[in-house]
Amino acid sequence: MIACETQILQRLAVLVMFHGLSMGKIMPHYVLVQRQMSWYKARDFCQRHYIDLAVLSTEEQYFSLINATAANNVSFWVGLHRQNISSAWTWMDGEELTYQNWYRRNYQGCVSLEAMLEKDKKLLARYCDEWHMFVCQGPVSPQPVKDSVGSDHVILSWNISAFMQMTPHSYNVTLCTNTCNTLVFHYTTGSTFMTIKISNLTSATEFVIEISAFVVRPEWAGEKNILQSNPTALQVKTVDSRGQSRAIFVILKLLKLVSLAPPLWILCQILKTYDFKESATNFSTVQELSTIETLVELVPDKTRGIG
Repeated sequence: MIACETQILQRLAVLVMFHGLSMGKIMPHYVLVQRQMSWYKARDFCQRHYIDLAVLSTEEQYFSLINATAANNVSFWVGLHRQNISSAWTWMDGEELTYQNWYRRNYQGCVSLEAMLEKDKKLLARYCDEWHMFVCQGPVSPQPVKDSVGSDHVILSWNISAFMQMTPHSYNVTLCTNTCNTLVFHYTTGSTFMTIKISNLTSATEFVIEISAFVVRPEWAGEKNILQSNPTALQVKTVDSRGQSRAIFVILKLLKLVSLAPPLWILCQILKTYDFKESATNFSTVQELSTIETLVELVPDKTRGIG
């Protein structure tokens, strides 16, 4: 009973510690944390419970986040900073900022997004030790996915984004025909490319495949929380094994003919040489006969006129 009460008190302590901390999923893989922290503490929080501070690599992602937070008249940290005044503004995945939607840019090293501003330019450089709300980012689904299909297997491959390379994660791969089956593949830290092979499939069959990335993170009260990205879907069809067998048979026949080509060519050359020699011999014989006949005509027949 005492152990049970202790556990309850511990959980209550955690809830008290995070009093005022409320979160809402504002986009598929973005979460707004409504508790104020410095930029570095906010990043540490996001790395422990999600992936990292929000990365807005494209202007499209920037405007999507603006629209999603339009109702929140607050400032919140995003995953954009720079090491010193001479370095570039860089996102958490190592990519540099490619657009210039600055409300005000100065020498400070961390960036917030000012949701309360009416204009579209809402990036503001601030001192990193200021306290603001922040947006965390969850796992990102793989895109694009390439496939290579056989009669009984499919090979899937995709690039691992720099953002996802920073944390251990796994992938749920679900194959559906009449029924669905989910397989789990673990990412090897440090690799920039992921390749998986799914075997024992039925030939000449269409499959719908969904791939989603997921990570396991601790909840506030010590429970585990599984964060999963939106799935990337594709459709594949395995090769018809009978058609494949016929194709292999034709290829083997062609290879056999190709292998016979050199000796056939040699034989053809021999026959051509033999025919040429025989023709030359016959021609010589005809020439000799013609010469003899000509000589016979030229030499008078002494027997004529006698008698």
